[in-house]
Amino acid sequence: MAYNKPSILTERIKQEEDFVIYGAQVVAYGAYCAIKELTGKKPLCFVVGTMEGNPKEIDGIPVMSIEKVPINTFIVIGVTELVQKEVIPKLSDLGYLKLFPLTQHEEHVLMSTYFQRIGKFPLA
Repeated sequence: MAYNKPSILTERIKQEEDFVIYGAQVVAYGAYCAIKELTGKKPLCFVVGTMEGNPKEIDGIPVMSIEKVPINTFIVIGVTELVQKEVIPKLSDLGYLKLFPLTQHEEHVLMSTYFQRIGKFPLA
């Protein structure tokens, strides 16, 4: 199934002045690649709860602890849904309200649109 409609996430990012991606592993990196290709925008940084076990940068973009991110920043939650259940309440408790959880469905739409755009894995 080809995706003719843009993902909700890419449309939202086009409207935001800045954004960050929470996560610094596989889901976050895949979302970053797709968002960059589909919107032409890069996140200010990747954010994590702890720097332990995470890279210092991804593709030249810094990885930072969440405490360094301004409270009104739009945050794409680029971790698995299981981890989202822990992360979202913590971010909300810290006062972050502009959150976009990358659900399995939205990740599928995002990645399908991305792969269609770059001509990989054509979808029937």
